[in-house]
Amino acid sequence: MFDQFIILGLLTLMVFLFVWGKWRYDAISLGILSIFVLLGYVQPEKAFSGFSHPAVITVALVLLISKGLEKSGFISIVGRKLQTYATSETQFMISITFFAAILSSFMNNIGAMAMLLPITLGICQKMNWNPSKFLIPLSFASILGGMNTKIGTPPNIIISEFRNDFAGKDFAFFDFSFAGVPVSILGILFIAIIGWRLIKTRPINSQNNPLIELEDYLVEMVITKNSQLIDKRALDFRQELDTDTALIGQINENGKKIEIHGNQKLFEGQILIMKINPDMVADIQQEFGLDIDSENDLTSLEDLGGIEAIIVPKSRLIGRKYQYFKRLVGRELSLLGLWRRGLKFRFRLSNEIFKVGDVLLIANRGEKNTIAEKLELAGLMPLWQREFDVARDSTKIFLAFFIFISCLLLVIFNFVPIVIAFLICVIGYVGSKLLTGEGIYRHIDWPVVILLAAMIPIGNTLISYGITDSVSSYMATLSYNVDYVWLVALIMIITMFLSDIINNAATAVIMAPLAVSLAEKINQPIEPFLMSVAIGASCAFLSPIGHQCNTLVMAPGNYRFGDYWKVGLPLEILIVVISIPAIIFYWG
Repeated sequence: MFDQFIILGLLTLMVFLFVWGKWRYDAISLGILSIFVLLGYVQPEKAFSGFSHPAVITVALVLLISKGLEKSGFISIVGRKLQTYATSETQFMISITFFAAILSSFMNNIGAMAMLLPITLGICQKMNWNPSKFLIPLSFASILGGMNTKIGTPPNIIISEFRNDFAGKDFAFFDFSFAGVPVSILGILFIAIIGWRLIKTRPINSQNNPLIELEDYLVEMVITKNSQLIDKRALDFRQELDTDTALIGQINENGKKIEIHGNQKLFEGQILIMKINPDMVADIQQEFGLDIDSENDLTSLEDLGGIEAIIVPKSRLIGRKYQYFKRLVGRELSLLGLWRRGLKFRFRLSNEIFKVGDVLLIANRGEKNTIAEKLELAGLMPLWQREFDVARDSTKIFLAFFIFISCLLLVIFNFVPIVIAFLICVIGYVGSKLLTGEGIYRHIDWPVVILLAAMIPIGNTLISYGITDSVSSYMATLSYNVDYVWLVALIMIITMFLSDIINNAATAVIMAPLAVSLAEKINQPIEPFLMSVAIGASCAFLSPIGHQCNTLVMAPGNYRFGDYWKVGLPLEILIVVISIPAIIFYWG
């Protein structure tokens, strides 16, 4: 009993740390797993067994396949097709949400969301529509679509493997569709017709109205005749500046604002464009022999290639600081500002730890053909500037789909296990150069993979020490003479609650063994209970922290916490009402 209390205490601590959000969830799960090993609850030889678990491998392969489809040029095709349906806000709302649901049914829903976000923003900008009307619906539709198939979202893959562990047979590819499809269709109709009207319309964020306004802090300064900067390279000057001060550009002889390259030598009378904390202007003037140029208007960031880019879940920057960003991107990109959940950071950026969903304001100082590469390397997705998108080879698009559909058919008709089929797909993408050998590891969302790998032995500990058995026995006793349908609903509601505050994959690992144990206690089939966990784990609609799709749209939509639950709460109620009868009808 004492061990059970210790394990539950550690599990509670883990959930608290997940909600707190100060540290990455993969680091938290690894830390808790380490404590389990030290206390003897997990054998050392089994501590990393999760990395070989089929669910973990499948999730990693799905992420790679999603990236391969994106790199084929699919995103450009989608953008052009969707623009044809952008004749009215309502028509576009229905088109983009249904397409998001379909797309996320056959690829990771976070990947689908990341593909459609810049497309939606671009269309909103072109049509002069407010993005805040569309982005929460887009996020919710991506989450809903993930419920439809085995590969749409990590919880479905996990639940399928749990059924295989307990019943000797996993769920088929479309088994999730019997409840997922009606939930998706009716949920999207609710969002597209009613739900978006519950969201408060925020000011438009675009190139003309960016999230982070820094024009007030861009100063034009002239190099005086006594300046120590004369004949010094711009690169050397940059290296002498404080992390909160940046040399961004220059004014040429025609008065045009242009970029300044690292090897360019500075000269007397040259007008430099600098980002400076107003309190530091006098110090910079005195130290380097500069003077304020009062003849020119305040510099616009757009003239200097400013980019607003969001940190996606797989970014290397997560949990890191400015110095790591600087080492990663080199001299080509310069960090000017940061937007996080309604707060704008303009100074002391070096002290901030980057998180998923942060929007960075970046000045581009490099060649345009290197921008996309640097942004991808850092795990940054541009929101407003997409000039570096290039035309794609149509044969690669066809090849990407042919390989994917062929492997998908192998899974649907049970010719080979899903892990083998998707491994073949990834090998095909590498062979066709849709994925490169040196970049393949960069395309995997390692925090998700590590989280799952760490959670699996933790979840097994809950079973081996009788915790799930004790909790399920208690629930069975309390629900004596209660129809098991209500217990299926209760499991779903509890799972929904957890999924709104912690990662949905972690929720599935925690709730699946409990659901199975409860089903066995009351002598009912395990499938309805596992399906209720699968649906509930995907229902993270009440906050921006429960699902990464919600996190990604918070900044570009300029949302607040309350915007999510206003739409999400009636949606979750609707899902319970729709899904429970569907689950019982097919699996009961």
